[in-house]
Amino acid sequence: MKGIKSLIYSFVFSSLLTSAVVAQNLEPQMMYPDTLRSSNDSVYIHSPKWDKELRLGISKDETINWGTNGYKGVYFEIWTDLDTIKTPHVNYPFEQLIKIPLISSTDTTLCILRFQASTSNFDDNYIVNNKGKASFEIPEAFELANIILYLSECSKKTNNYPEKTAYVKNLAEHFSAFKNHKLIQILNQQCSKSDYWDTYYGFRENSVVFKFVEEYLTYDTPYKQVYWDNSEIMGGQFRNMLYLIQDFADQSNFRGFYNNNLEYYERLKEREAELMPIHRMWKWLEQEFPQRMDSYKIIFSPLIEGSHSTQKFQKGFFRDPEFQECVMFINATENIDSNPDYSEKIKEGLMSGIVFTEIDHNYVNPTSDEYVQKIKSLIHNKDLWATKDAQQNYKSEYAIFNEYMTHAVFCHYILENYSKDIAKTIIDKRISLMERRGFSKFKVFNEKLQNQMKNSSRTLYDMYDDILNAMKSIK
Repeated sequence: MKGIKSLIYSFVFSSLLTSAVVAQNLEPQMMYPDTLRSSNDSVYIHSPKWDKELRLGISKDETINWGTNGYKGVYFEIWTDLDTIKTPHVNYPFEQLIKIPLISSTDTTLCILRFQASTSNFDDNYIVNNKGKASFEIPEAFELANIILYLSECSKKTNNYPEKTAYVKNLAEHFSAFKNHKLIQILNQQCSKSDYWDTYYGFRENSVVFKFVEEYLTYDTPYKQVYWDNSEIMGGQFRNMLYLIQDFADQSNFRGFYNNNLEYYERLKEREAELMPIHRMWKWLEQEFPQRMDSYKIIFSPLIEGSHSTQKFQKGFFRDPEFQECVMFINATENIDSNPDYSEKIKEGLMSGIVFTEIDHNYVNPTSDEYVQKIKSLIHNKDLWATKDAQQNYKSEYAIFNEYMTHAVFCHYILENYSKDIAKTIIDKRISLMERRGFSKFKVFNEKLQNQMKNSSRTLYDMYDDILNAMKSIK
């Protein structure tokens, strides 16, 4: 083997050393400065975690294009009978692409090696401090994003904001003079388009990749991309408009407002934790399913009325991660707490449903992956199971089934953890909610699941096939 193995190291690392920028600003498409040669029209490729080495032919009619999930320490090694190249992912956690010319005695081609971007970058200290834990947070940059959205037409368009709370009143008084800020004007324009939900979610959730360091918003959290909006850069729309966001925060004295409300935020976090017993739900789900999570984080705001979402982040290879964290974006407890007819246990059950039906996608979806064809056969008539409006967000048979299943699993959890009367109240409200959302068969679906589990000592995972069979009678 000839000695071009070290060239890739000297090439990419000299790029780092001679540049005044940090890794994420490296040019992601890098043409390798030499040619890989072969005397027998063959090239071999290997990467960590792969089960075997791949042998590929060299042909001008077909480019060799290979990718791997981005994670720290990943590399590609390619070799022929004449040359060897080992290419590390030096741009982690961001995308990197390298193009290597290949030439043999009879043909030529191009080998493209793609290291995909990673949505998170958990260091060892973070893993040690968070493994096995759940937290409730109102991050400063996240609340800034929600205040900005509240002042814009985005909240009105999505109808996702509370009214007449003391916090909203204080916010309106503090920020009313900035409703014509250039940032608000841009968001108003973007939310006038048909894809306004992308603007709303993209701006709101990608804010958590930033934190304030002294007075400046800095791209310096474990999260690098949360919501994949129409922006081409990591950090999405929030990062695209960072200059205007920083200006808004400075001009409006946002940090003064946030600091003046710290005691209020702490009370909200304590109440959120009271009404959402995450560890109980977490333990119950991992008794019913084989999947495992390492950490849960509930991020919320008193300015979110609904429109919840969840994302999963991990460190390590996607099939065998070293650490997995689920982050949920939800509302505060104030709306439920304001209802005088609800007992404490009913409040707990209703609030638990918000996070439970986000959490259990981490367990239901991977199990459904084992039954994809059976699910497609069951839900083949999608109009029977979901209205046209519901199908706008849940387009496939798989997505429709998982929405039914996650909410029915929640009802099973309620039956096992609450008294009969309280469980009935919570489940009836869940059935009404699902029917309003366009899942008209939820009541009968849930009844069939509960009947299957009633006298069984087996887990939900073990009963999955039987549950699917029972659903065939739904007409």
